[in-house]
This record gives sequence, structure tokens and C-alpha cells, in this order.
Amino acid sequence: MYYDAENLFFEDKSVDTTITSDVIDLGSKGPFVHPLYVVIKLTTKMTSGTMDTFTLQADSTAAFSSAKTLTTVTVPSSITQTAGPAQLAVLYAPITPGYRYLRLVGAGTTPVGGKITAFLANGVKVDL
Repeated sequence: MYYDAENLFFEDKSVDTTITSDVIDLGSKGPFVHPLYVVIKLTTKMTSGTMDTFTLQADSTAAFSSAKTLTTVTVPSSITQTAGPAQLAVLYAPITPGYRYLRLVGAGTTPVGGKITAFLANGVKVDL
């Protein structure tokens, strides 16, 4: 899957108990008209532990002084994060008009050794 560097939350970011992404600026006109999705991938397997949740937040300022939680996704326990790279989650990004900035916050249980890449995409592949 292709992604735009301007829509990148994490790129091979080392895991930790809490990780906060770079801020994505949607521009002064706000969110796109068409739906956007957040794709979260484990690009390097964990040595131990897990990444458990990812929360998409929005704010009208880049400082995130009054961050609003748009959605939180729980990584399914059926994904063995110590086995190898894996897609952890794909979720619809319910971006509320009036918010210009987005960030992603991940939380884990003693994660060690893994790396995460996460980005906004305007289309996702669904295997049937």
C-alpha cells in the first residue's frame, strides 16, 4: 500500500509503553470530503510484550492543548506480535469538522523491540 509522507503518523517508530505520533496538519480548510482511514502496521516484530490500543486525537491547535479523542481501537489478541510483522489495525478516521490537527497515541503492555508505522489512507484493501 502506498502512503503520502505528509499523512504519516509513525514511520518505523520504536515501541514503548506510550508512544505519541507526529502531528498531521489537515490544512486551514480542515478535513477532506472523502473518508480517510488510519492504517497501523507492526513493521518489526516485538521481542516481548504487546501494543494494545491506539487512540486517534484531534485539536484545533498543533499543541494539542484541548485534544479530543475521535476513536480508540484495541489491537486483537489473536495477532501474535512476537511472531513477525503484522497489520495491527485499520480503522475509519471520523474526523470532525473544525479540527485541523491529528495525532495517534499508542499504549502497550511492556512492549520491547518492535517498530510501528501508521498513516492516513484514502482507501484500504479489504480481503474477502
